Amino acid sequence: MGSLLLLVAAAVGTVRSQITAPPCGYKWITQPIDHFGDANGTFQQRYSIFDGFFKPGGPIMFFQGEESWALDCANTTVMYEYAKQLGGLAVSLEHRYFGQSLPYGQDSHTPSNMKYLTLDNVMADAVSFVSHIKEANEGAADSKAIVASGSYGGFLAAAFRLNHPDTFFGALASAGPVKSFSNSSDPDTYNWWRWVNRIYLDQSKDASYKIQNAFQVLQERLASTDIASLEGELGLCSTPSLNDTIGNILLVSILTNTFSFATELNYPTIQPGRNPISNSLNKFIDVALEEQDPIQVLNRTFWTWFGAPGDSHASCLNHTDPNFFNRAVPGIETVPFHYITCTYLPLASANIPDGTIFLPSPTASDSTPLYCQQTYGVTPMSQEEVFERYHFSPAEIRNSTRIIWSNAEYDPTSAVSVDYLPIPSDVCASRMILTSDMGHREDLFMPDASDRKTVTELRNKELQIFREWLEFCP
Repeated sequence: MGSLLLLVAAAVGTVRSQITAPPCGYKWITQPIDHFGDANGTFQQRYSIFDGFFKPGGPIMFFQGEESWALDCANTTVMYEYAKQLGGLAVSLEHRYFGQSLPYGQDSHTPSNMKYLTLDNVMADAVSFVSHIKEANEGAADSKAIVASGSYGGFLAAAFRLNHPDTFFGALASAGPVKSFSNSSDPDTYNWWRWVNRIYLDQSKDASYKIQNAFQVLQERLASTDIASLEGELGLCSTPSLNDTIGNILLVSILTNTFSFATELNYPTIQPGRNPISNSLNKFIDVALEEQDPIQVLNRTFWTWFGAPGDSHASCLNHTDPNFFNRAVPGIETVPFHYITCTYLPLASANIPDGTIFLPSPTASDSTPLYCQQTYGVTPMSQEEVFERYHFSPAEIRNSTRIIWSNAEYDPTSAVSVDYLPIPSDVCASRMILTSDMGHREDLFMPDASDRKTVTELRNKELQIFREWLEFCP
């Protein structure tokens, strides 16, 4: 990774002030359950469109829905502002099998019915949707589509451009994990926790060493006769036991992953469904510096996140429930997303190598083949399969055009995103931008008065790049 880049504001068009968006409305498009003929039937896929800024021939600013039960309205993401600046259509499309876009209704999430939740079908949905928008909106027949999304959606935005360049003129892939795939011999696959480690050390070495000591003390307590008192000290739902190896591993995992979310989702304001508190990284650092009891470092940081009002709130820490941590980011619709990680997005962010402030936890994949086989009857693709089938190899990414890979200082996804692009001499070449003082896919939120300066500068830069693409690229 290179050093963090502080962006320079673009000269034309700014997105600093808070935008007041009109009310959201939803529409529906009929899609095949399977675009490739293996299943009969159709389903209704939800989308949103705002045409108030559109000028004939203006771009289609397309936000692809992420792994969420809620679809971002076309007028609630940064693409709304970009459409305003560029005279474009702002549209958003819900991901199949998420939210209300359910091919089999309430039975959509059974293992047998999720077999049509494939990357090829997701991409075909988007291609069909763009064709529909061009046909249904006067003056849009020759409009160029620029797709944006974040996190898993950032992976999708890049996939759309890499696999369907005739439909997608450009892409903004914010926080797209394209290297964190399982069963890889590449050591960079497992950089997630090295990134988290560096963020805490950069913020405060004193706080980081106290966090490290806290986990070491916890490890000792879990192996001691004093283990039962952790129930009260950590607010557990039940008494831990020396004999409960799985529960004790899960307890360490829950407490550890809270530190990852605190930096990844370190936003200046609360974003519903994502972070229950603002400025979480600073709050965690402050707790670590203030607290002298190692166990209370872990207790107070955990409850800073899970004790806040909202959907993440918990009355106690249930360390025996493997699904407990799903409430950490309640906006994620976990069942279909787990299926995706068992097929074409086999994430490997759980591996904690030696040498960080956290306890080592070697693992090859978040979605182990045995779990995927037992739960869904599928086997995750390997990194090599994803690279070859969907054009994500380093060489193809280096040679790609019109993709912005947007990475962020506080976001460990940056460790498993693109970091190897050459400095472009061609305005149409893809580029990677690493932004300081920014959290996970933060540039995609609707501009707000509380935005950090670097995020505003990034959005201005993205807008400038879009203008250049539309003017100079064939």
